[in-house]
Amino acid sequence: MRVLVAGGTRYIRRHLVEFLLDEGHDVTLFNRGRTNPDLFPDAARIPGERADPPAALPQHHWDWVFDISAFTEGDLVGLIDRVGLRTDRYVFISTRGTYIPQPEGVEITEETPQWPPEPRYLDPPAPSWYGARKAKAEAALWRLAPAIGFEASVIRPPVVYGPYDYWDQCGEYWLRRVQSGDVVVPEEPVHFTRCVYVRDCVRAMIAAAKAPHAAGRAYNMAATRHRTLREWIDTAAALLGVTPRVRRVSWQALQEAGITRVPMLRREMQGFSTERAERELGLTSTPFAQTLAECLAHPGDEMEDPLASF
Repeated sequence: MRVLVAGGTRYIRRHLVEFLLDEGHDVTLFNRGRTNPDLFPDAARIPGERADPPAALPQHHWDWVFDISAFTEGDLVGLIDRVGLRTDRYVFISTRGTYIPQPEGVEITEETPQWPPEPRYLDPPAPSWYGARKAKAEAALWRLAPAIGFEASVIRPPVVYGPYDYWDQCGEYWLRRVQSGDVVVPEEPVHFTRCVYVRDCVRAMIAAAKAPHAAGRAYNMAATRHRTLREWIDTAAALLGVTPRVRRVSWQALQEAGITRVPMLRREMQGFSTERAERELGLTSTPFAQTLAECLAHPGDEMEDPLASF
């Protein structure tokens, strides 16, 4: 297939391009060329900005377009204006954050209501702004696809973890805490956020591009089974050969220290259904210990530890 990947060559896009090239597809990268420019010498490149897509984009026919870097309706519409008429399947990577939070115990499915396109949700400092903007971009995609004549699929992952993670908010952070021998966690209730291993996510993204039945469909994308914080700590400890001390601090102490969030932890437990992706895209989960071992083998960026003072 002739494939256009919109966005740089960091993290999810890096894994996506590796998979596409391994499958023998004709891959073109559209980005500014600032990140890892020496990666993928076998891929063609069209340099440019999303705000002003170059004229070279619509000179080709694209079997698949993977859009991983559109954060707003304007980002998405600008690219579709250039490639929509010459694209067969457009796969947009959205986010679980498009959904309005549900009461604890209520599972989120692809039909769960999304944030409406209202300024009070779309603009910072509203906590919903990122998800609401992605939801608005999704709405534009569903409107434009039949009008222009291409097929669209949407992927909605929560947090993605894995090798080369530059956000340092999932596997990398907790692996380092365990490796240090001293793991600080908030008191109960505390739940590990539902997440998805990057390579499992990428495989399902490509499946969405291939499958005729995925046209016009959205898919929740997460690990097929939720992992607890205890599982993360114990699995990482076994891989690293350490026995860390686990200390709990109160949520009040964290707030008094000015800590508003701890990577990947939350107080409420929210269900997130991946049944559709499992059934229609063949979504599976790589063995958990293997995913953490691969994170250790290819570490990502390291950021400041919010619990370093405890």
